[in-house]
Amino acid sequence: MDRPRRGAPRIVVVRAVAAALVALASAASARAQVQPFVFTVTTLPAADGSRLGVRYDAGYAERTAPVFGYDGLEQRLAAQAALGAGFTLVAEAGVGLGGDNGTGSVLEAELLKDVLATVSGLRIAVGGGVRREWSGSATLLARASLGRAGERSLLFGNLRLEKAFETGRDAVDLITSLGWNYRVGGALQLGVEALGEDLEGFWDPQEAEGGARLFVGPSVHWAPPGRKLQASLAGGPIVHATRSPRTSDASRPLGASANGWSVRASLGWAF
Repeated sequence: MDRPRRGAPRIVVVRAVAAALVALASAASARAQVQPFVFTVTTLPAADGSRLGVRYDAGYAERTAPVFGYDGLEQRLAAQAALGAGFTLVAEAGVGLGGDNGTGSVLEAELLKDVLATVSGLRIAVGGGVRREWSGSATLLARASLGRAGERSLLFGNLRLEKAFETGRDAVDLITSLGWNYRVGGALQLGVEALGEDLEGFWDPQEAEGGARLFVGPSVHWAPPGRKLQASLAGGPIVHATRSPRTSDASRPLGASANGWSVRASLGWAF
């Protein structure tokens, strides 16, 4: 399959991510917390007045396909800050180390806006951004985050739409995630995380990324009160719910070509 020229979209994405990183570094009055979930993004503010949250993620999977890019270790460095007026900026860069599959990178930046934030803990945020895929192609992103933060529990979900500027890809890709945790001690939170990728595969037999994939598994979040360091861990099985004869270079946390498994750990620091 012939691939389009990617030079201009790639430059646009790299510049957008660079601008996002500069904005994160200069957010002098920002307040943000390290993400409480591995797969789900929230716009929850920090209780201790921290300006910036930085996170290192490492994931390992087996029986993955080129859809994900690597059957092995993937690492990501992400940063998140609130910019005031309900805006939150998220930027991340990832590197995949896949042995015989070589090494690749991905860049991503999103700007989210709180459209509802109540004293009861209910929050809704919407926004969008851009991503440079492992293959170098550009993708537009749109995300909605909805959830509620209680005194001891968190329940949040994301709906993400992706539009890739590359031949052979779907018109729009649909990805969802859901995270729940409950504080069982002063620092420890236990819960469950779920992820659904390329869900258009349930109604499109020619879905471009090989079909719909589902993940669900237990999660642990460690966040001591008054401390800057936080950590998360989630893992579980990957179920290939539907199958399509087509594949692409789309960036996916799961991307299994068969039923497999994935584990992802996150270590964050609030500034």
